Amino acid sequence: MSVPGAMRRAALVAVVALVALVALGACARGPRAIDYGQESCDYCRMVITDPRYGAELVTTTGKVHRFDSIECLASYYTQASAAGTVRSVWVSDYAHPGTLIPAGSATFVRASGPASPMGKGFAAFSPGTDSATIGRVAGL
Repeated sequence: MSVPGAMRRAALVAVVALVALVALGACARGPRAIDYGQESCDYCRMVITDPRYGAELVTTTGKVHRFDSIECLASYYTQASAAGTVRSVWVSDYAHPGTLIPAGSATFVRASGPASPMGKGFAAFSPGTDSATIGRVAGL
């Protein structure tokens, strides 16, 4: 093989490797920041506006679905989990609006204060949130 041919082959391998890395990087494994006021809920199609209630579901293919409330996430989750396509689920920490935490480690309560976007009032808290904060939100 000539030197120019070897260089072409090396360049092709480098381009293929770069494309593969970019493609793998596009497959999310965790949450991505929600652009509040700009993005729509993938379940009800309302604009996601309240950072206390946002949520995300990441599929096994890396697609990120965003929701304006835990209720919308739950409705979507029942469909996606039945299809076996759920990689991870994230919910907004009510005490730290806009911060997404793993749903599996969250404490969920029904808030007595302002209603969530879909009106059920479900709120999530990260582990370690003091009980007084959770109780205040739950109206206890």
